[in-house]
Amino acid sequence: MRNITYHFSDAVMVEIKSLNGELVPLGKNEFPIFDDKDSFNLRISTGEIAIDSSNLANVLNSYVFARSHSPLTELSIGVEKGHLKVKGKLHDKGDIPFETEGILTSTGDGKLRLHSEKIKAMHVPVKGLMGLFGIDLGGLIKEGKVTGVRAQEDDLILDLEQILPPPHIEGKVVSVRIEGEKIIQIFGGSDAKPVKNIRA
Repeated sequence: MRNITYHFSDAVMVEIKSLNGELVPLGKNEFPIFDDKDSFNLRISTGEIAIDSSNLANVLNSYVFARSHSPLTELSIGVEKGHLKVKGKLHDKGDIPFETEGILTSTGDGKLRLHSEKIKAMHVPVKGLMGLFGIDLGGLIKEGKVTGVRAQEDDLILDLEQILPPPHIEGKVVSVRIEGEKIIQIFGGSDAKPVKNIRA
C-alpha cells in the first residue's frame, strides 16, 4: 500500500504512507473476507503510518474507554511544540476535568509510550499519574482490564494491536515522531530493533 487513507471505522482513519505486509485469515477462514473485518488481521512487515490527534482521540473515546461506566470521558488530544496534550474528565470523580502533557516515544517491545511531564486536575498540579487517576482507574490499567493500555509509573503504554478497531494490525513500532498534528509511526518486523525517536 502507498499513500492511501484507510478507514478502520466511520470515526477512525489513518494515512498509510507506505506499508508492506500480508493479510492473515483468522479462525476458520481460509481467506480474508473484506466484508468481515474480523476475518483477518493486517500483519505489517515494514510501514509508515500517520494518525492525527483527533483520530487518536476517537480511538480512545470510541473503543478503549467506550463502556457506559468508563472512568475517563470526553477525551481530546492536541499537539503543542512536539508534546501531546490530553484533556478529559474523570467520570469516577464526578467529571473532574484533567489534563496531561508529555512526549510520545516507542517502547522496546514495539508499543507507544506517553510519558507525562505535566499533570493537572481542575487546573491544579497533581503529583504522578496514579495520583490523578486514583486507585480505581490505576488498578484497572495495572491489571490490564483497560484493553490495550497499561500504566508504568508516570507513563501510559498504548498497544496499537489492541486499541485500534478491526481489522487488527500485527506489527512493531520501532520509532515515532510528530509532524504538526500527525503522529508518524514507523513499523518494522518482529525482529526489528527500536531506533532513536525523533521529535519534530
